[in-house]
Amino acid sequence: MNYGYQNEYDFVELFNGKYFDELDSNSKKFIKELFGEIIDNSEPLKSWKNKMNQKADIFIKYKNYIKSVSLKCGKSNSIHHEQIQEFKRYLEKLQIPYAIIEKYVSYHYGYKKDSLGKTDYNVRLSSEEYKELYQSELNIFNESINKTRIIVDMIDRFIIRGRNSDYDIDELVCGTIDEYVWIMKYDLYDLVLSKRCLDFTSPHVACMTIGPKKRDLKRESRNNKDRYLVCIRWNFIKEDIINFKKKSKRQ
Repeated sequence: MNYGYQNEYDFVELFNGKYFDELDSNSKKFIKELFGEIIDNSEPLKSWKNKMNQKADIFIKYKNYIKSVSLKCGKSNSIHHEQIQEFKRYLEKLQIPYAIIEKYVSYHYGYKKDSLGKTDYNVRLSSEEYKELYQSELNIFNESINKTRIIVDMIDRFIIRGRNSDYDIDELVCGTIDEYVWIMKYDLYDLVLSKRCLDFTSPHVACMTIGPKKRDLKRESRNNKDRYLVCIRWNFIKEDIINFKKKSKRQ
């Protein structure tokens, strides 16, 4: 079963055709924050799944207002993926020097280097083996991309807008209909930027790690294309949202 797709349909069913007063207490808080003061009990909500492959998974409509929502069910920490060649072009547009981009590419494929620093295409390393040998190069890459303008751009690409949409999501939801948390678009920037000093050994931008979808060292994967996909993962996304909102309330 694809838990992500099922989760999307569950949320559509949770809201579609429901009046505000029919919602559970958590959903009332969510809808109130999503639509603000216009929400009342005069009309039912409408909801439907986005048929396009975009960051918005579902739409929720109240009266003439439509909001877009991205859903993460917590079964997987992956929030974005794209072909490595496309990712390289994206880094170039961000004016990351070629030599630094190659430090990530080398990690992505995991090839070992010989004593002269040349790539040995016959030897592939796990992520831990690679970091043990070449952590200093990964540190250079991380230092180069963990700058405010780049983090903000990557938040847009990886979470809020994506590569194939002109529209932003309004809110990110994490969890299932039985237990979920959410965060508004503009708070996402503050949350991720607050974590830009994390000392990860893996390639990362703030709290999001960057790496191959599958390294597939033994070439046993049913989908060998996965090793050419860059996968962005956000571990502890639900916990990060909860802690950020708690901290915001105290301030």
